[in-house]
Amino acid sequence: MKNFWKNINKTSAAKFAVLLLALVNQGLSLIGHNLLPITSDQVNDWVSMTFTIVTALIAYFDNGTIIKGSEVSTDTDGGDQGETQK
Repeated sequence: MKNFWKNINKTSAAKFAVLLLALVNQGLSLIGHNLLPITSDQVNDWVSMTFTIVTALIAYFDNGTIIKGSEVSTDTDGGDQGETQK
């Protein structure tokens, strides 16, 4: 029995535990009891906040530019100077 517990993947076990909790919650919800006292408004608020945080982090770390020609060039010849030199 000890070898069984040593061979269990911790990530898979955590996923199974969350799935089991969700299934128990759904079953109790069907009969009128709520294991997790979460309202629909709370779920909406958390999803909205998570979406905002994730998109803000992606936008911050993306480091993209909006204005054409404002990119920083990595060329060794000096890059685009914005005008031609004579």
